[in-house]
Amino acid sequence: MTIPVTALDQPLPAELTGRDHGWFTRYRRWPVFSPAWARGRLWRMALILGSVFVVLVLTVLTNDNPADRPWPGIAELVLTLTGPALLGPALGVWVRRQRWDERREWWALLLAILAVVAATQAFHAWGAEPLKQFIAERTGNVDEHGKRRRIVMLIGMTIRSPDDEAEPHSGTRGSDPDDPASQISNFVTRAGVAFLLAGGLGLRGLRREREGLAALARERALAEAQAQRREAELRLSVLAAQVEPHFLFNTLAGVRSAIATDPARAAEMIDRLVEYLRAAIPRLRSDGSAQATVGGQFEIVRAYLGLMAARMPRLGWSVQAEEPLLRHRFPPLMLISLAENAVKHGVEPKIGPARVDVRAERSEDGRLALVVEDDGAGFGASAAGTGLGLANIRERLAQLYGDRAALTLKARPGGGVSATITVPLEEAEA
Repeated sequence: MTIPVTALDQPLPAELTGRDHGWFTRYRRWPVFSPAWARGRLWRMALILGSVFVVLVLTVLTNDNPADRPWPGIAELVLTLTGPALLGPALGVWVRRQRWDERREWWALLLAILAVVAATQAFHAWGAEPLKQFIAERTGNVDEHGKRRRIVMLIGMTIRSPDDEAEPHSGTRGSDPDDPASQISNFVTRAGVAFLLAGGLGLRGLRREREGLAALARERALAEAQAQRREAELRLSVLAAQVEPHFLFNTLAGVRSAIATDPARAAEMIDRLVEYLRAAIPRLRSDGSAQATVGGQFEIVRAYLGLMAARMPRLGWSVQAEEPLLRHRFPPLMLISLAENAVKHGVEPKIGPARVDVRAERSEDGRLALVVEDDGAGFGASAAGTGLGLANIRERLAQLYGDRAALTLKARPGGGVSATITVPLEEAEA
């Protein structure tokens, strides 16, 4: 996938770069050849190269003979290292800002880096000698003919003229810089160093970055598809529980039975059924939005429990929440699913009076907690159900909030079950 220009100013996803970066590797959180990446890399290069130059200068200053101090060579080394380190990333940033397709961009970056390598070699071929001659004349590092004195620097060992004899015990002479083998070796070494300093490894990093972003995009698309599937399953399961023929038939059968013996109760059941359907069906079509609130979910649960209490007079219930909590966001369909579980698996199997209480409160850590409690038959009393609804709730919470939300179930000391959904406290937009 191609990163748009605007994305070059944004850090890469933490799933791709990791979260633990010290000062030295922090710039790798940004896209390769982005401005932030280039600046971060430059500062770290400056620290490394600056340390090398300081050590080199201090070593040179220890030479008691000023004529043997290789200032021309040091100047050449400074330009050889700093030039590619500055030019390569700068050209890379310019190339990425052109928004070319991936293949063209990669080849353009490669050509830019090779151009920096070629410029470095051209400097050594035609510009290095005049520069060193100029510096040698001003530092007194010339022979009787006015030509600069050639000095070979062996870092960490000695600084000597190339024509000097080697140590007597070695039996060899100093290497000749004009020797063809030395010239080839120096050419290859300079090209390799220039390639790396100009960002040669960044090309490999860019390829890995693109592969990682493409893989991450596929993972996110898959996760989103799975989340949509789970939400659809949850909606279907709730819809089936709310409007399935069994549910309607039981309610209508209760109405028919009560008409002859208790007309007032029959009328109440019809009113409750109408109230429930008015509350539930429109929200099943629209509550997939992020603006579903505690108040909206409580309205459905209140209508549902009222209908169940009209069908089963032995059921007592309550729905309670402080007014400010009703305006906070809460995912749709989850609360009604817990209420249905409490009635189906707790109240119906129990003989005698039973109760379901629903409330909203703040948890000890400041999150929003919605609790559904019953004093019914408890765990294992009902063989019905597959647990799919609870599994869908947990997966949906993980998709929406990660580890900031949870569904917990626990047995109550006096019998029954307490189910709690905890989510971050987020007030819905007006």
